[in-house]
Amino acid sequence: MKVTVKKLQGGECTIEALPTTSILDIKRQIFLHLKVPVEEQKLLLLGRTLADDQTVQGYPIKDGTKLNLVVKKPEGLYEVALKYFKKLGMTDTESVNAANRLLKISQEKFNKLSWDDIDRLCRDCLLDESGQSQPAPENEPENDDIYSL
Repeated sequence: MKVTVKKLQGGECTIEALPTTSILDIKRQIFLHLKVPVEEQKLLLLGRTLADDQTVQGYPIKDGTKLNLVVKKPEGLYEVALKYFKKLGMTDTESVNAANRLLKISQEKFNKLSWDDIDRLCRDCLLDESGQSQPAPENEPENDDIYSL
């Protein structure tokens, strides 16, 4: 069956699905068509959020059904750090202080990088996101910690 996915901010695609196709698999197909990372996708059918671990047959989805795609804002370093520190058992105040220290230290370290280091870091991030890897040039160290972060 064909399912149309409409991105609320504009854009749409048509996905081929079977009744046994998982919602997570649909999200992976959406990534291939619309380039929205799976973890940032929220699929809605008639205002109801679809669960990743469910299959198409678990919902009233048939040929020609339209799903709405909401793109969730990715969490920033501060929010992720705050959650991490809270998981470690820190109080709210301790977590906020630790997250603020982490941001300050990260900014200080980043400010000390050369333009070449920043270029390599950006290139590595882009390659990592695309699932590609690039061997280090012969004159560069193969140390993973060259950015000293």
